[in-house]
Amino acid sequence: MFKILPVYAVWLAWLATSINVVISKLAVPYVTSALFLFFACLIATLCFRIYFGNNDEWEKLFRKDVWPLALGMGTVGTALPMTIFMVALNYTSPVNAAIANQFEIIYSLILSAIILKERPTLKQIGGSMLILLGVGMIVLEGGTTLQAKGDLMVIGCLWMYQVSHIFAKKLPTDLSPQTIAAARAFYAMPALGILCLVLAFVQGPLQFEANVPTLWIILLSSALINYFLGNSYWYQAIRNMDLSKATAIILSYPVMTYVLSVAFGQDRVTLIKIIGMILAIGGAYIVTGIVKGAKK
Repeated sequence: MFKILPVYAVWLAWLATSINVVISKLAVPYVTSALFLFFACLIATLCFRIYFGNNDEWEKLFRKDVWPLALGMGTVGTALPMTIFMVALNYTSPVNAAIANQFEIIYSLILSAIILKERPTLKQIGGSMLILLGVGMIVLEGGTTLQAKGDLMVIGCLWMYQVSHIFAKKLPTDLSPQTIAAARAFYAMPALGILCLVLAFVQGPLQFEANVPTLWIILLSSALINYFLGNSYWYQAIRNMDLSKATAIILSYPVMTYVLSVAFGQDRVTLIKIIGMILAIGGAYIVTGIVKGAKK
């Protein structure tokens, strides 16, 4: 199932990411975000446990050189940012959230300058300005409405992904892509469980409309498509191909998200969204190309 060429793996991860944003939006009216993510990660973890069978991959998740890093990756790479992301979908559309995600590259450049003392080139600055312009157009289109609030929530949580990359890069090299994906789902659950308890204490009973078949379909789809297959294919790709190439491909996922979002009636076609998407993805592609050139 996972033994495919890296280029196919990254495109499957691209598709999984596009779909997950849209189906997450569909789940918002029926369930508390943290609870939805807890069950999605739980189902994905069970799928990985069945997939590993009797080999020793599952036991690797509990090694002393793995679990602390995996806990950090799951907490700041899935539990916290994805909870905020789903809450933001109460206010904004999937395509707005997907385009706002391109802002993560800005955080990457800032952290590289602070931690690695890397000075951005004029081309990097130009690409970054395109991202800012594209994302800014999308946010400003919402004006002072709740849509802008949702867009800003997405932008505000993206730095967590960069921190999670630090944990992921320090994981032992003997872990398979599927083991890393399993660790990310499994170790997201402690933080998600705590979030659910806190929300239940502060807000009262959590929402989970178990009598709605749509919710169960969405939950199973998200767990299988994104947290089981999507993450596995992503790590399969970046472990076996140039990271900048994989990043350049997956950064274009808002295009498919836009198509699906319009098809499901979650968004509408506007000139500002199209221009903003082109600018943001174009800027991200420029910055990614610079990284590729630097590696060469």
